[in-house]
Amino acid sequence: INLTSADSLAAGNRSSRGQSSAQAERAVKKVNGVMSAIAEVQPFIKIMFSYYQIVGGMSWGFDLNFPPIITSFLSFTSSIVNLDFLNLMPLGCITTSDFHRTLVVMTLGPFTLGFLNLLLYKAFKTCGKKQRANETFGWFLFMTFLILPSVSTKIFSTFACRDFDGDYGSYLKVDYSINCDSAEHKKYVTYAWVCCAVFPIGVPLMYFFLLRQVKTLLDPGQKQLCFEKGEEEGLKAALEEREQHEQENEDLASLSFLYSAYEPKCWYFEIVETMRKLIL
Repeated sequence: INLTSADSLAAGNRSSRGQSSAQAERAVKKVNGVMSAIAEVQPFIKIMFSYYQIVGGMSWGFDLNFPPIITSFLSFTSSIVNLDFLNLMPLGCITTSDFHRTLVVMTLGPFTLGFLNLLLYKAFKTCGKKQRANETFGWFLFMTFLILPSVSTKIFSTFACRDFDGDYGSYLKVDYSINCDSAEHKKYVTYAWVCCAVFPIGVPLMYFFLLRQVKTLLDPGQKQLCFEKGEEEGLKAALEEREQHEQENEDLASLSFLYSAYEPKCWYFEIVETMRKLIL
């Protein structure tokens, strides 16, 4: 009786392990399916985000007065895609705040968050957790993509002054309570120049150096392959070789947000898109 019970128990354990293994495999397949779907729609999402990031600032940049309903819609959507949640909060009802304080909050906040993200990335890498480190750095790049337009617009607004007739002086375009000729504002102008080096100049440069280091892995010679095999076959061969490099080099996974939406020969195009948004 004891032997029969033991055999039954062992069989039950094997059955439970088999069911758990099958459930784990199904869960992995579902996760891989979701990640694959996200990767496929990522280019369209980036295009949509970039569109609203640009259009959301046109009213201010070109002194355009849109109808109220469009203004409200663009203000809401641009606040979401730019992570500018301060614009959605009624801070004027809570505390007094001017442009200078908002500038400091909107620049130091992302800088601190990005610095902590990089520290976490370094910690994962030191502990040998490469996958977690790559995921952390990928989220860091995604954050820079989201916050760069709104932060850069806020920085550029520091230099946008309007001169009034009749010797009334020069006042800040986004906040007429601030005199551009005042000593206090000139200090913030200096601070804004430092922020320019970190955000609108520093972020595209960071993209360039990160991608330039792995250029040969991202572009295995697509132009030559297309010349030898034709456009479609050459592109297919280049993409397959790039995927093989991704499997061999785990660090490429952390940069996939910057290049995965483009052909191998256009490994640099996220930099072009970033500069285009900043210029607009």
